[in-house]
Amino acid sequence: MSLMNALRRVADLPGIRAVVLRPGVRRRIARVLAARFLVGAWCTTTPWTVLRREFLDAGTTHLYVLRRTGLPIALQHGRDMEALFEVFVRGEYEPPSELRARLTNPSVVLDIGANIGAFSAWARGRWPQADIVAVEPVAENARVYRAWATTAQDTLRLIEAAAGTEPGHAVFVQGMGGGDRRASPDDMQGDQQTVGTGFVTVPVVDILPVMADADVIKMDIEGGEWPILADPRLADLRSVTLVMEYHRHGAPFLPAADAARQLLTRAGFRTGFARPNHWGHGILWAWKD
Repeated sequence: MSLMNALRRVADLPGIRAVVLRPGVRRRIARVLAARFLVGAWCTTTPWTVLRREFLDAGTTHLYVLRRTGLPIALQHGRDMEALFEVFVRGEYEPPSELRARLTNPSVVLDIGANIGAFSAWARGRWPQADIVAVEPVAENARVYRAWATTAQDTLRLIEAAAGTEPGHAVFVQGMGGGDRRASPDDMQGDQQTVGTGFVTVPVVDILPVMADADVIKMDIEGGEWPILADPRLADLRSVTLVMEYHRHGAPFLPAADAARQLLTRAGFRTGFARPNHWGHGILWAWKD
């Protein structure tokens, strides 16, 4: 992480930031930096097959077996190695030792922003008795999720929608070099299509009632977390542990970590074990009885 933070500091230098934030440049940089994710292939029982397909079969989707648990995971080659790396190599959601006693026997695990389901697969291996509910609005991600989740239909449920505070629809922006996210007014200005970005309308589910049934919640929705954290119904949740990635995009104020802590504390959560990065994003744990 220190190397990445050093690169991000360089990217913040005057004159450089404006260049690297161009969507086309961000995508090219992301492809170069993605080489470090290839070690994730060794999380599967067939790492050389994963690597061969990553280089030769980009765009194809294949099913693999996770070495640690023997459970399936699907990857679309050319884009999904980062998810595998973050969850199974870097241990992005490994609970702090101080919280593990709270997490011994959850009945329902909620994966908000499921992407291809790396966290869901990790959670299924850690808590095989739990029902897992996943929420993912991007059709391509949902397709990869279903490719492996059909083997566990009794314990996995996929909601193909964005998480929000009321049902409806939302416009997402894609191709910005990071995760797909809700479009902001700035995104909608200008001809985004000319620089490789695009917009798609997706359904939105009111996520608060779904959260009320969960014992463990993971949330990573690229800035879509802020309306949820500000919803007064969040205070009604009980006996829940939340691990979330907070983002600068959409934060009510900066630093985004402080904004997340304030909103969660207001809803009755205790917070801790934050892992920030130089961009002002990071992981934060929160829990309440």
